[in-house]
Amino acid sequence: MNKIKNLIKKTKNYYQYYGFKKTCNAIWYQVKIRIFKRKVYIDMTEKYKNFDLNIQNKKECAIYKKNKNIFIFATVPYFDVGGGQRSAQLTKIFNKLGYSIYYIYAYECTESDIPMISIPAVYHKYIENAKYEEISDYAKENDVFIFEAPIKLFEKFLGLAILKKCKIVYENIDNWETSLGDMFFSKDTLKLMLTHADMIVSTANKLVEQTKNYIREYCNEPKNVYYLANAVDDELFDPRKQYVKPDDLICGVKTLLYYGSLWGEWFDWNIIKKVANSNENISINLIGDYNNIKHIKQEMPSNVHFLGIKKQEELPSYLKYSDFAILPFKTGKIGDYVSPLKIFEYISMNKRILATNLPDIQNYPKIFISSNPDDWIKEINISDTKKISEQSISERDIFINNNNWYSRCSKILDVLFPVNSKKLQNDAYNNLSIVILNYNNKNVIFKCIDTLYYYKDRYNYQIIVVDNMSTDGSYEILERDYQDKITLIQNHKNGCSSGRNLGVQNSTGKYILFLDSDEWVLNKYWLDNYTDILLQNKQVGAVGWGAGWFNKLGFAYKVVDSYEFKYMEPNMIARNDIGYLATCGFIISKELFEKIGGFDLNYDPTCYEDTDLSLKIRHFGKEIYYSTHLGVGHLPHQTTKSGTESHNKLIKKKGEYFLNKWKKINNDLIFKYVK
Repeated sequence: MNKIKNLIKKTKNYYQYYGFKKTCNAIWYQVKIRIFKRKVYIDMTEKYKNFDLNIQNKKECAIYKKNKNIFIFATVPYFDVGGGQRSAQLTKIFNKLGYSIYYIYAYECTESDIPMISIPAVYHKYIENAKYEEISDYAKENDVFIFEAPIKLFEKFLGLAILKKCKIVYENIDNWETSLGDMFFSKDTLKLMLTHADMIVSTANKLVEQTKNYIREYCNEPKNVYYLANAVDDELFDPRKQYVKPDDLICGVKTLLYYGSLWGEWFDWNIIKKVANSNENISINLIGDYNNIKHIKQEMPSNVHFLGIKKQEELPSYLKYSDFAILPFKTGKIGDYVSPLKIFEYISMNKRILATNLPDIQNYPKIFISSNPDDWIKEINISDTKKISEQSISERDIFINNNNWYSRCSKILDVLFPVNSKKLQNDAYNNLSIVILNYNNKNVIFKCIDTLYYYKDRYNYQIIVVDNMSTDGSYEILERDYQDKITLIQNHKNGCSSGRNLGVQNSTGKYILFLDSDEWVLNKYWLDNYTDILLQNKQVGAVGWGAGWFNKLGFAYKVVDSYEFKYMEPNMIARNDIGYLATCGFIISKELFEKIGGFDLNYDPTCYEDTDLSLKIRHFGKEIYYSTHLGVGHLPHQTTKSGTESHNKLIKKKGEYFLNKWKKINNDLIFKYVK
């Protein structure tokens, strides 16, 4: 009984942690305590809190998502296993693609010490608290319902999807005929889902065969089964980024890392134990909830370290400072049917991987495969954990481009909403010029161009690269290898304003998109949201994904990164209650750009030129809108070397010019947007 009291005390702490009111948007929770078979379960029922940003009428400053809803019916909450499971990843990416996500889960989280995790959904509820009438009010024709398990409680919502003429996806993500499905597997529900599904997905090769057998048994007509394995959020798991070594990571002569579920019958503790006993200087770090396996924890050697649950966003740091990432899963009726999500994250971080002989990973790169612990020990001893080479990064990029979550979500959209072979009629899709500056960006510029070209099929755009007197050989490579793909221009000085103006002068498009060379395209739908915002809202002059405000003195100050969800509510597509936009992903019509005089050359070489352009747009009578929904990745500060003494002096000098200029033109355009 004392144990239960202690757990209840812990649970009350969750209430204080999750229920704390913040001046930003978040889904937060009231915690209900339920005792079942001497265990305490945490039922986190959502309460939705709006931004508290002293905005008198938020509806006037925001554009909300419309006609794009996805309903995800998952087995567990978004925050289960640190927010790393498949339904959470689909939620995150579909939100970035501009959809409003409604997340309903069948089983409460039973983990201990759950970290606080932001949920990018407009609705997140335990199934017993999700009302049919409520979902019915939100759902409409051609919305998407995704079901990841044949759970009877989901049936009424399947019926709703059919009634509302929504698109239905059934995902077979595990072998539910094993102990994994003991609590819920219903063949009657499975039959209904397969019969009415517009798209059927399986996440492992053996699950594909299993699903085909189900279709033959239950369906009156043949149906396609799409193999969509798990994937990676490659914006998060990027080996090029700088990471801080976690304080609790225990390093040895060789450091091994695993994260995920530790309690399953598929987890091979024998391998862990044997590898640890082979050399006390090997350190094995295990991330995950271990409260239900304390007896196993006690049996492990002292060089096996249990670190508890971590947020998914923390995991790249642990991988960065580990020598090997491991996957110790037993083969059999569970392991053979699994698509290990973490394997893609391991590969994305360019780690050496030790894995057991699971069917789905046989042809994946960088994996040493054996179910024999002696082979693992031998590989650990002989392997030289080298630094990332350019060649290995290139191999990694090819694999990850085809196996990120954007590719999975894009495939679902392609199947549900096929587009004619004719080019889309959106004006900006077919009449756009993209302007990129290059100044000694040899390490990043080629990825930027390669991905722009790779994801060009949906659009028809001109790629313009303006070189600002580079001396690192990048201009010569661009001239030699990319002459058929880009319009290459030389700027005879190093200047952001002059370079971008030169790019626009050589553009053929009706619309201009400015990108930085340290950005790259993430998915085939990467431009849809920006062009829709620009064309469907007459008051919009420009849209960008970098934004900020001014301080009381009038200088550029706080940026959107300081806020939860980067200042973007999950049901918003754009908002204009910001002071200025950055041009690292910024779309504007060429006509408006020319009418306001383009960039002010006095800001060369850099700093405040985009802030100035933002105010020019507002002074002209158009509005600037901030939106995170541009499908690009970013590796910042590759040119400006932010934080150096010389750059700080430049910021001060250009800031004073900016302030003096706009105090004379229109003081309110600065001081109306002070944080």
